[in-house]
Amino acid sequence: MHIPPTPLLLATLLFSVAASCNAADGSSHLVPILVVGNVIVLVVILFLLIIYYKKYAKLKRASAAAKAQGVVVPPHRDREQHDSTIMERRSPGGGNGKLVFVDDGGSKPELELDDLLRASAEGLGKGSYKALTESGEAVVVKRLVDLKPLSSEEFVREVRGIAAIRHPNLLPLLAYYHSKGEHRLFLYRFLPYGNLFNRLHGGRGTRERVPYRWSSRLAAARGVARALEHLHRHSGPSDTTAPHGNLKSSNVLLDEKEEALVCDYGLTSLVAAPIAAQRMVCYKTPEYQLHKRISKKSDVWSYGYLVFELLTGRIPAHSAPPGTNGVELCGWVNRAVREEWTAEIFDPEIVVNRGANQLMLRLLQIGMKCCEKLPEKRPEIEQVVEEVEKVTAAMDTEDEELAYSSSVTDDSSYSVKTF
Repeated sequence: MHIPPTPLLLATLLFSVAASCNAADGSSHLVPILVVGNVIVLVVILFLLIIYYKKYAKLKRASAAAKAQGVVVPPHRDREQHDSTIMERRSPGGGNGKLVFVDDGGSKPELELDDLLRASAEGLGKGSYKALTESGEAVVVKRLVDLKPLSSEEFVREVRGIAAIRHPNLLPLLAYYHSKGEHRLFLYRFLPYGNLFNRLHGGRGTRERVPYRWSSRLAAARGVARALEHLHRHSGPSDTTAPHGNLKSSNVLLDEKEEALVCDYGLTSLVAAPIAAQRMVCYKTPEYQLHKRISKKSDVWSYGYLVFELLTGRIPAHSAPPGTNGVELCGWVNRAVREEWTAEIFDPEIVVNRGANQLMLRLLQIGMKCCEKLPEKRPEIEQVVEEVEKVTAAMDTEDEELAYSSSVTDDSSYSVKTF
């Protein structure tokens, strides 16, 4: 069994060495020197012992507190990776808050706050983790940070507004937690099938890569458009905010049928403006860059960018992960159309479906209209949904060319249709 080199063990070794030296040399004049030396060594060792046991007692208390809260403290080499998760999983607010489940008409999981704190955790990204409870229930816990200085009543009012929005293509809020302090959490059901960003870009150039075909991409475009339309319809008459605000492929989840479920919507009403301006997609729009304004048309611009990402298979510059070089897709696509090399825009994974080339061009036109520099030139989201539905319907017919012969011909006569 390995015994760690504690200060007590070091003291024993030093005294043994001193005794050996004393026995080997019988000279009486060395005895006082050895005594003084041993005393000095003893004082130093006692000082180290005090420091050692103080640290040991502190670590023991911290470990006991963590276990009481359902957190397993990892070994030192793993602690750095787990720090953020442990911080997020500690009992928020010292028990002053409550976990509130949203009534969605379905069965809620048998989950209480104590279950959540005892759950095993797996990091999913900044501020989020998957918690697996003892009953086998998997949920995603999102820690809300950098919020506006809202009172508890204001926070609950905003959250209830978000929770009231239900649609098949929106990931519903399962529950929320709030306390008198700054600890606020959102809970969602866990979907094991990943997000649209990973489906589009994950595993490129490897044998494990499963091609993401045209029909699935079109279905995702339709699902996201429908979700945005529902959000805009239930956002009220105000046009000074973006109902989603942060639409990007990593905020679109996929279910087992690869149907799109949009998540992280409605947070523009909660996140502090300076932080939102740094992180959210709606603040990357031309109108915000020029005039510091956002609106529903900012979401439309974000949707157009998402369409470009679906069609090109390229990573957008404004949502590229750290260390990844993205492309400014609006400028790149418009330049490609002007220079008449439109066919090179499309991802090789979808150009193999040559019978759908005209439909891909049609979806590209929709994306270009959504990314118009001036917001007033962009279509309303209802018009976008109508056009995407037409593309979907045409794909389901046997005569695609007849369905679009009046609006789309070939690359050499490419033109953008006005809605």
